[in-house]
Amino acid sequence: MNGVSIGETMTDFRALFEAAEQSLDVDALQSLAEGWAEVAELAPALSCTDVYTGLATQAHFQRRLHEVSTFGDESSRQNAVARILLPGPSQSRTHCWTLLARLGEAVKGQLRGTGAVAMYQDCAVHVLFPLSEGNLSRLAECKTAIEALEDGALSPARMKLYPLSSALAATAASTPMTPHKSSDKHGMPGTGPKASRTT
Repeated sequence: MNGVSIGETMTDFRALFEAAEQSLDVDALQSLAEGWAEVAELAPALSCTDVYTGLATQAHFQRRLHEVSTFGDESSRQNAVARILLPGPSQSRTHCWTLLARLGEAVKGQLRGTGAVAMYQDCAVHVLFPLSEGNLSRLAECKTAIEALEDGALSPARMKLYPLSSALAATAASTPMTPHKSSDKHGMPGTGPKASRTT
């Protein structure tokens, strides 16, 4: 019944009885409705993940960035944005899908339990995370894990940290995360604040 509404299900059920020239069985109708409701409750939530990396899509990442900057998170902790800048592919426009899949697995594995949301775009991993000493350490480990993928295919990587200000969040939420100037290829979009730390 995945993807089928209860209305469509009932219409098909009625058509089945009409085709069989039988009167509608109320007990069968109730069983059908109960089964449909149980399946609907167990169905996974709509995915907000990129199919190549398994990380967040750009739309989901920017929506989460906007939510945190506007309303804060549940713990009221200060948040920050990190960008792990990766070398571009040498012989094509994008990295191969197997490498992107491994990249996503590495990032998710290293950041699990931190409350971070990460996406991949334009040869960079963007991470929105609650700012803490432990999470900064996990980010450094994440960078190291990325550099170790496929014998250093994504090495050397550079990490930049940005404070999450309302101006940065508003810019990032309304502007695609792509470079605006060739001289600032790896800067944040728009006119957001400069990075506070680079590793």
